[in-house]
Amino acid sequence: MNPVRIAVIGVGPRGLSALERVISHTALDGPPVELLLIEPGELGVGIHEAKQPDYLLLNTIASQLTIFSDTRMTPGAPVTTGPDFFEWCGERHGAVEFDDFLPRRLLGEYLQWAAGELLDRASGSDRLTVHHLRAVASSVRQDSDGATVTLADGAEHRVDLAVVTTGHGIAAGPPVTADGFIAMPYPLPDQVDAIAEDATVALLGTGLTAMDVIAALTVGRGGEFTEDGYRPSGREPRIVLANRTGWLPCARPATTRERRAAPAEFLTQSAVTGLRERSEDGRLDFRRDVEPLILREALGRMGSATAEETAAVKRILQPTRDTSPSYEQYVAELVERASADLREAERGLGTSAVKEGLEILRDHRDGLRAAVDPPGLTEESHRYFMREYVPLVNRTVIGPQKERIHELLRLIAAGVVVPGPGPRAELSPDGDGWVLSSTALDEPHRITVDLVIKANMDWPVIDPELDPIACSLRDWSAPGAEGALRLDRDGFVAPAQDSDGHRAVAVFGPPAEGASYYNHYVPSPGVWSRALTDLDRVLGPVLGTGRSTGSPDGDRSAQ
Repeated sequence: MNPVRIAVIGVGPRGLSALERVISHTALDGPPVELLLIEPGELGVGIHEAKQPDYLLLNTIASQLTIFSDTRMTPGAPVTTGPDFFEWCGERHGAVEFDDFLPRRLLGEYLQWAAGELLDRASGSDRLTVHHLRAVASSVRQDSDGATVTLADGAEHRVDLAVVTTGHGIAAGPPVTADGFIAMPYPLPDQVDAIAEDATVALLGTGLTAMDVIAALTVGRGGEFTEDGYRPSGREPRIVLANRTGWLPCARPATTRERRAAPAEFLTQSAVTGLRERSEDGRLDFRRDVEPLILREALGRMGSATAEETAAVKRILQPTRDTSPSYEQYVAELVERASADLREAERGLGTSAVKEGLEILRDHRDGLRAAVDPPGLTEESHRYFMREYVPLVNRTVIGPQKERIHELLRLIAAGVVVPGPGPRAELSPDGDGWVLSSTALDEPHRITVDLVIKANMDWPVIDPELDPIACSLRDWSAPGAEGALRLDRDGFVAPAQDSDGHRAVAVFGPPAEGASYYNHYVPSPGVWSRALTDLDRVLGPVLGTGRSTGSPDGDRSAQ
């Protein structure tokens, strides 16, 4: 019997999950399988390099990461068990708390170990043969009875199924361009090492990337946080923090080991299905149809919240175009808002009504996915969701750890970090440098800077150098909204020309963003995983184990 040939293209964390699912399914009866892992670097690691400095932290707590699977993660499907990240760290690095935000390098070490462990298990299988091709894939194309993967050296591999799990398309650029603009801050600290200590730097963005850059330019240069504040080393540049909204992101709240999301009442997949049935073409208007469900879900979660707490949640979920009389009053309000949010984060989930209300954007993000999944949103609404609402979700529940916000407020107090000139500040060249000008202050304010660091990521990356595979897919696939790939619900690429229903190329992880929603995460143990279930939906049929029908208990979402 000829083996089934499967290629996994790009083996970071999501590609490692694909390997784990293949191992799980090939433990059952079926045809022999030949698996090609196409990855030029170390398997599994992706952007989590083990040589990163310890001040670059994960934004997910230790107990919510795993590369293995259990029966809750993939109901009704085979599993490959193993230690999650928290357990693995406890065995090798001593005392670790379940809610620790650990150095990113430790996840890299775990991923390296998990890759070796999975390959060892695969080597003991009579049904599965694995080959690691240390090469870059330049293109993948569906054909009449499978797919062809072409490597950078011109070698071609015919497979029955190609699974694309490449990453963010991040590549290092020059440290500083001729006009003093750093378009890509990674890898850190290399990209910012050349910045002089007497420079003034504008940092565009206040999310997780910005927190990494700030850490590299402060504690990475010898500064120290103390009980009394921040003790500068004298090597820090002056950092001007600017973003579109003008406000700091919400801090991630404290949680408990036992916490599980309460079932959704309003933002459910069945509610989204009902809305589609009343739409002429099945597509939804996100603002009209979905945002009211989100608000009802958030307010319903808050119980007997005060009017002030309810207003705080509404202000975040329904932001207005804020203005301030002066720069000084704007800075005072920014510090007050961030301090109030930090107090709620320290109270934590289960105690803070505000954080419980906002957390529905994490707890029930599968309701958001259901709205984006085919047939999706109207064209205008999809544009709004990707450009406006996804950033809102990110700054509300996928923002920095509460410890990072606490540190940031200390840096502002020390004068090392300076807020930019309010919401929607304009950036323009100014001689040999740049200037940030206010647009939302009654008294205009300008801040001149020497350099600019772009700390927010554009998506999708449409660049044959940074992401050749995604660009090759666009050559033969049907066009998607806003530059995104067009995928069906199972993750298969929709070809531009009719292929009689034949599908042989599936896309998961960051390249699927836009066609789906929030695909760039490592699975969590003990809760239903859409990531693994979606992999099962495409792998199961070709492996002879059937199409997965596993789903979360009721409408409960976890990832």
